[in-house]
Amino acid sequence: MATAPAFAATPLTFAGLAPATFDTSLTAPTNVTTLATGVATGTKIEQIILQAVGTTVAGVVNIFLYDGATYHLFDQFLVPAVTSSTTARAWQSSRAYPNLLLPSTSWSLRFAVTVSGLQSMVKASAFGGSF
Repeated sequence: MATAPAFAATPLTFAGLAPATFDTSLTAPTNVTTLATGVATGTKIEQIILQAVGTTVAGVVNIFLYDGATYHLFDQFLVPAVTSSTTARAWQSSRAYPNLLLPSTSWSLRFAVTVSGLQSMVKASAFGGSF
């Protein structure tokens, strides 16, 4: 156990667009976007923001932790059907995570969309830092 607290030393920002193919698997998805990959000293993710880049249909965005061999469902965002326009903003959602850690370079944060109509329509951003 550490004798002194560790704080994120280098700010990190990650971003990715949802894959072009939807995937409904909650245990072994094959169509994912890697949002963030851990660094050797460890990575802390403070917040994830999902932003539609056009009109959405109702569905789910699944967030996974991947340890290099196995997908672990971590969180899910519900996406409503929203028709964006010049006078109506596109859907957006965000969550803060007080304890989301990627312990090493073999771990990554990935996401997938579950329905046709959301593929390539959701941009994810993650904010955090490395230790």
